[in-house]
Amino acid sequence: MSDRECRADRICHEGTCRFLEDVQAERTQRVLVAEASEADDEDEAPTASAPVERAQFMGGPRHTGRLAAIGPTSAPTERWAHSTSARIFASPIVHEGAVYVGSLDGRLTALSTEGELRWRYVAADKIYATVAVTEGGDLIVGAMDGQLARLRAGGDVAWELELGAEIDASATLGADGTIYVSADGLYAVTPGGAVRWHAATAAHVRSAPAIHPSGAIIVGTTGGHVLAIDPNGEVIWRAEAGSSVDGAVSIADDGTIYLGTDLGHVLALAADGAELWRYETGDDVRATPAIAPDGAVIIGSYDRHLYAIESDGTLRWRVPTRGRIRASARIDAAGTIYVGSQDDHLYAISPSGDVLWRHNLGQDVDSTVALDDDGTLYVGADDRALHALR
Repeated sequence: MSDRECRADRICHEGTCRFLEDVQAERTQRVLVAEASEADDEDEAPTASAPVERAQFMGGPRHTGRLAAIGPTSAPTERWAHSTSARIFASPIVHEGAVYVGSLDGRLTALSTEGELRWRYVAADKIYATVAVTEGGDLIVGAMDGQLARLRAGGDVAWELELGAEIDASATLGADGTIYVSADGLYAVTPGGAVRWHAATAAHVRSAPAIHPSGAIIVGTTGGHVLAIDPNGEVIWRAEAGSSVDGAVSIADDGTIYLGTDLGHVLALAADGAELWRYETGDDVRATPAIAPDGAVIIGSYDRHLYAIESDGTLRWRVPTRGRIRASARIDAAGTIYVGSQDDHLYAISPSGDVLWRHNLGQDVDSTVALDDDGTLYVGADDRALHALR
């Protein structure tokens, strides 16, 4: 295999097509581990399949939900809370000492990790989408008025692009800097703010784009389809989900695609779109699946349960909560799972399905958590506040 056989700006690395950005990050990690090993011979190098967490929705373009840090396993206390003027649905993003979060008041807020306000960007409509941070530290965010914006780290506007349809899904960044965003179909936008192509769909797309190792960009639609689109904007395949897909798809290390539907199903698709299995929960599944390192699919349902489903489609465990689960789960480096529920609580759950703690935030928790290197959890809630817990 050579570089010319690899697609979508990938290179041949150790016999496999990989994105250059992933290879460079992995090499950097290996150097750091090697340096640490010289001081402590007991240190172990990470496995090659360990994902590199990025400052995007669910940790990067594959949406595995895995976190690089370790969060609290005992009940945390609230370090601070920052109030906005409306509910917070978006996931906060932590990047280089700053916390960014959008709110349904149409504002993107930048805070220090101590909770101090740095700046605000005011959009013309609600912000459901999670910010994506570029390699250079710029911020990409869309709003419900159909405007996509690129902001500098200090809050200055680099450009704004009107797409003409609601943006309620988070943007995803390709290795070459291309911005993929869902609205009335899938858009590919250049780093400079020009539309490269638009793959229109009959139904609206609320699903944040995921990037498959094959190079395909994969989204679900409210019309009940899953689409794989190549980097030139051509549809590769279309699969039937059976009902609206409101969450994003996630992609496992082996390329398997996972998603939930409004019929309450969790689906596994092969890389060519063929259905591998379908697991039925008791109500809508609108979260994005998280994927544990051992392949387990972690996802909540409106039936008030969090599920761990084996990679073969069988149930490993399920944990009851007292409310519907809209939030997507995140998995820290020790395997602890963090997820919010509409019973007003944020949960920490062990890899074996034991509830480690519940923290009451007072109102629904539909936001997906972020985790800082020091173990601080950040999460928004319907009480209009961003909470820092440790």
